[in-house]
Amino acid sequence: MRGLVLFAGMFVLALAATGCGDDGNDIGQFVGTWKYTTSNATFSCPGQADQTGPLASMKRWGGGIKSDLVDLTTSCDYLFDVANKVATIQKPQNCSFDDGSGGTATEVPASWVFTLLSPSTAEEKVMTVTTFSDGVACNLTATGTLDKISTN
Repeated sequence: MRGLVLFAGMFVLALAATGCGDDGNDIGQFVGTWKYTTSNATFSCPGQADQTGPLASMKRWGGGIKSDLVDLTTSCDYLFDVANKVATIQKPQNCSFDDGSGGTATEVPASWVFTLLSPSTAEEKVMTVTTFSDGVACNLTATGTLDKISTN
């Protein structure tokens, strides 16, 4: 009987090692470089006309230490957690940067979701608030579709 229990235990371990029972949280499916195939972003500031345009041309994900994933696309290095093929930004986070006029702007993501549609396609939805040194708060809303082009 002990041999049967030992065999059953080894069999379960072997199945786990081969990925049986996948919970959809395979971080490796996200990690790498993605290229935007379509994107649309709108930056809205009070008293000004909306600015529209595409997102950056590429997105780069890395595996995280304090999170499942890190968005390595910009210097902000936002942290994301993964559940069921969906990466969601950890809250609260913010990123400060030079606003181009010698002041500092601070971006705070309200929501940010990156969803795998297949092993090589995804969609992204972003909503952030950027507050400039003069106190003006502007909203960014963006969506995009992406194709994975490398695993590094």
